[in-house]
Amino acid sequence: MKASRTARAAAVLVIALIVLLSIAAVAAASRNQAVAAQAATATPAAEEVVDAGAYIAISPQAGFPLDPFLVSLQGGGPVDASTVSDGCNGFVAEAPAVTVDYQGEADLLRAFFLSNGDTTLVVQTPNGDFLCNDDTHALLLDPSIVITAPVQGVYSVWVGSVAAQDLIPGFLVFTTKESVTAGNLALADLVRRQPLPAAQPLGQRQILAAQRLADALAGVDDAAALEASGDDVTVDVTADGFLPMPEMLTNDALCSGLVSLAPSYAFDWSGETETLSLFVEADGDTTLLVRAPDGSLLCSDDASADTLNPLVAIAQPAEGRYLVWVGRITPDEPVSGVLTITETADAQPAALQP
Repeated sequence: MKASRTARAAAVLVIALIVLLSIAAVAAASRNQAVAAQAATATPAAEEVVDAGAYIAISPQAGFPLDPFLVSLQGGGPVDASTVSDGCNGFVAEAPAVTVDYQGEADLLRAFFLSNGDTTLVVQTPNGDFLCNDDTHALLLDPSIVITAPVQGVYSVWVGSVAAQDLIPGFLVFTTKESVTAGNLALADLVRRQPLPAAQPLGQRQILAAQRLADALAGVDDAAALEASGDDVTVDVTADGFLPMPEMLTNDALCSGLVSLAPSYAFDWSGETETLSLFVEADGDTTLLVRAPDGSLLCSDDASADTLNPLVAIAQPAEGRYLVWVGRITPDEPVSGVLTITETADAQPAALQP
């Protein structure tokens, strides 16, 4: 019995020793893996930077259908370009800015970066070689790289900045034309047109206004027949348009308000009178535009300093068709009111206080 107990104790000791050795081996392996991982990330190796996916990938069908070919991007990054390849300057992003699957045939392939800052350029060719440049020449800080007899395949391009973490916007340019260089390429030459003003020239605006007036006149199917010495005419109107009144003007009148293309009211005038007055009385601030039969335009914002209601008085009105637009000052909500047409010379709308 005593010998049996001794044997069992020895067996337990052996098993415990095996377990301890296994734990120690696993711990040692874990420490080795951690050290290896730390060594791999301490200084980025060139092949690790190359393997990172590019921010922009270009796959032209053959060469560059648009030559020169421009890509808008920002140069710079946190990685020292010398870790990508010895002799390279500046700081780049970990991933290439652009990869180009070049399948063209040319005597040369030139890449350069146009910007207002001091940038650098790194290109990896399809065979794995690295080409670097800081300045095109002593007077030009834009970098350029020229590859003679370029082979087909994928080219990776990094755009760097001389200062770390400095992001410089610009244009990366690829060309197979020997005459196109960083020194002579003018971006304005690529799209040859004059800048367009934010507002249309007065002449063009008047042409469009005349067309709008012609469309409005042609769109009137029914016009009321009004004769001199008749009764005053009142018409319910609503101002709910969005077209600025100046877009209806073919003259230099100072008119304001928002109108619809279709007139609020149209009438055919006949007979003779000294004055024909048109005014609006509304529940909000309105304006008035009147087109006379001869095409002249009259407008009003406020009839007087005491009211926001508008008034247009026409002396010795000509016979023919009149178009009337009632406008609103703000587009927030429609404004309802009554349009009055009268031969009373001193007619005035009721006061609408500001």
